[in-house]
Amino acid sequence: MAEAFASLLEKARLGDGIAHDALYRLAFLRLRSIASGLLRRERPGHTLQPTALVSELFLKLRRMDTRILSDDHFFRISARAMRQVLIDHARHKRPVKMVPAELIPELLLPANQNAADAESYLAVKMVFEKLRAMDATVAETLWLRSVEGVTVHELSLRQNREVWRVRADHDFGLQWMANRLKRLV
Repeated sequence: MAEAFASLLEKARLGDGIAHDALYRLAFLRLRSIASGLLRRERPGHTLQPTALVSELFLKLRRMDTRILSDDHFFRISARAMRQVLIDHARHKRPVKMVPAELIPELLLPANQNAADAESYLAVKMVFEKLRAMDATVAETLWLRSVEGVTVHELSLRQNREVWRVRADHDFGLQWMANRLKRLV
């Protein structure tokens, strides 16, 4: 059985349409089951369906230059190729979107919560809360300076701290948030 499967696979790879159709029918149910298992591990609401994943797999297998030794070998390679398809799909589906430090103050403004880029707004809010938990003074300085528009000198007087410390806390807070946001996207 394993040799017949490998022979059928080789003929399909070389362009035999009948062999390709036979292989597809023979392997489809098992591959769809593997695909379903892989998709259950993905985030909810994934856009790929098991059948589409199997179809993507067959396209990928056509481009591969691997000699299949047995049906077990075929299904192991297929599972690995499907995982690679899922990774590629995730990379193309969610392009990396950077939030530069200059935009953080704008995204902290409550008026931006209905903005077109709600995802960035929520990410900035989440990272700001982490900053507040880590260092309340830095978070307060960043908020007052960025959102409420308090000057460095006014903050220095209000917080009873040196001007350079206020400026350093503000700059540190912005940079820390920008670095955290890079890791989220």
